[in-house]
Amino acid sequence: MGRGGSQRSGGRRRALVGTASAGVVALVLTACGSSGATPATSSAPTPPSTAVAAVAPPARAAWTTCAGDSALQCTTVEVPLDYDHPGDGSLAVAVARSPALDPARQVGTLFFNPGGPGESGIQILPVALSELPPTVRQRFDVVSFDPRGTGASSPLDCGTSPSGAVSQLTVPARAGLPLPSTGFFTTMAEDCARDHAALAASLDSTNTARDMDRIRQALGLTTISYYGISYGTVLGTVYADLFPARVQTMVLDGAVDLHATLPVQAGEQAPAAERSVVHLLDTCGDVSPCPLGADPTTVYTSLAASITRRPLPPPGNGDDVPVTVGDLDTATLFAVSVPSFTTQYLSALVAARSDNGAPLRSLALEFVTDIDGAPLVDPQWAIACNDAPAHPGPVAAGTLARTLASRYPLIGSYVASYTLAGCVAWPGGRQPLADVRPSRAPPTLVIGNTGDPNTPLVAAKHLAADFPRASQLTWDGWGHTWLLSGSGDPCMQQRVTAYLVDGTLPPAGTVCS
Repeated sequence: MGRGGSQRSGGRRRALVGTASAGVVALVLTACGSSGATPATSSAPTPPSTAVAAVAPPARAAWTTCAGDSALQCTTVEVPLDYDHPGDGSLAVAVARSPALDPARQVGTLFFNPGGPGESGIQILPVALSELPPTVRQRFDVVSFDPRGTGASSPLDCGTSPSGAVSQLTVPARAGLPLPSTGFFTTMAEDCARDHAALAASLDSTNTARDMDRIRQALGLTTISYYGISYGTVLGTVYADLFPARVQTMVLDGAVDLHATLPVQAGEQAPAAERSVVHLLDTCGDVSPCPLGADPTTVYTSLAASITRRPLPPPGNGDDVPVTVGDLDTATLFAVSVPSFTTQYLSALVAARSDNGAPLRSLALEFVTDIDGAPLVDPQWAIACNDAPAHPGPVAAGTLARTLASRYPLIGSYVASYTLAGCVAWPGGRQPLADVRPSRAPPTLVIGNTGDPNTPLVAAKHLAADFPRASQLTWDGWGHTWLLSGSGDPCMQQRVTAYLVDGTLPPAGTVCS
């Protein structure tokens, strides 16, 4: 999917993107129910016109001090549940703002989206503020919000277990079988359709982009600047397509290949994720003795084989789901996405070798829970699947997993699950992202990392090509997105600041290392 999301290090976490547009981390639901059986490929309906029914403008935002964080200001903005039928109900979208540190020299308002999809923009905002270049903080009000269905904005909760999600097996035992998680995610789709049909069907990037423009109106702004990471690059691209005249500047960091199908996204991500895992294991002993010994790769593959044969006992403390190779895969992708967790990850592998799977489960859950611990599985897959024009069926997904496992044995099968598992039983969305071409967008900055395991560099090159005037800036480093993995790099800071403050794009082909 394009569930490429945000991450927490200390207070930093990764909310899944991918892609399904990531991705994985991107995914999700319509108002009708889902049957247990799905065809090999289900196509979504033709995307609707961007014209929507007349909607009364929002009330002007009234800011108050955020509860629990006196440095931030909070408000809510009312948005229609369905823009085509604005009389059918509304939602209150939670918004937070950090004023410019040098208001006398302020040049604009920067909207920030942390990815996921499904991550709370408000909860991650303090982390983003600490990572943005200092001059950007001085010259911009920074605004973030909880997208509809997430955080404090009517969160979608169909009861799907985060532990159940991360423990799902990722590769069928033999050819011709469905993806092992098909039953689990079929239940998720059916529960969401039964209990939250209207909300689940409304969670897509088109509606969220329209919500973002209502926030702009409520703040009394003519234009906004935007910084989106991982899945946030999808949202930014959709906003630039729908509202190009409202964009001052736009940075898309950890870009998702918006026009790639879910299987193609998985095929692009798998080699990048594999390289990152190889790098982590190969450099295990660079700073201090590696806790996995002289041959970390053999230890890792032996542990994976052992847990596949015999899952570890449940962690306890209310979590009664056994720890499986699915947890190992999820924790591994999280560790290479957020390299600051490497030491904790290696310790979790050591514990797992002694039949203690609790540390692995804890890391795996970072991918599917928000900073406050709220479950993200349902909104993550709802947004990603509703956005995806076509959903591979269970057997096609299983075949892809086996293919990627044979090519990329350390993490390949998991990439297939990360990208599309939740969509195999999810009905087609009402507004899939079938042909988003921001042809009238202003000059745009697209960032990709050479060592990004979630949104590989090739995706940044493809996304930049979708814009009429885009510069693709490369950061030569490991981890997911530049902002969350290398924000201190002065070369990148200089170029991002020059663009956001002065509108100056870096020369084509610029690489910071």
